[in-house]
Amino acid sequence: MKTILNVLETRLLRRPGWLRMPYAPSILVSDSGFTVRGLAVPWEAVSRIRAWRGDPSGGAQPWRDLHGDICLDIGADVDARIITLSEAQRGFDDFVAMADRKMTFPLGWWDHLGGPGTRRQGVTLFERFTHG
Repeated sequence: MKTILNVLETRLLRRPGWLRMPYAPSILVSDSGFTVRGLAVPWEAVSRIRAWRGDPSGGAQPWRDLHGDICLDIGADVDARIITLSEAQRGFDDFVAMADRKMTFPLGWWDHLGGPGTRRQGVTLFERFTHG
């Protein structure tokens, strides 16, 4: 059960620009796709998006996993690697809003990331299935 303090903390941390790290690579979002670290990805190329909550112990990149940030792993046809975005990056909220409009994420996905068993496992927000 969420306490009022947890709810307020979550809302404060989700305010645009709150706790953004100045050296984290920005995410540029447009109607046709997004760009991060010089890689341009059209929305049609996105094959999978999985949300998870970062480990507060930190990670390989200093701008990631702050205070258990929400992170997104994105699979796209333009790059064989998984693209990981963190809410510590500028443009993250814009990315989530536009991606949700383009791909329609499941309702309440954000709340599921704090639940038992989903923190590390994550929640699949979008997956394109190809018939073949």
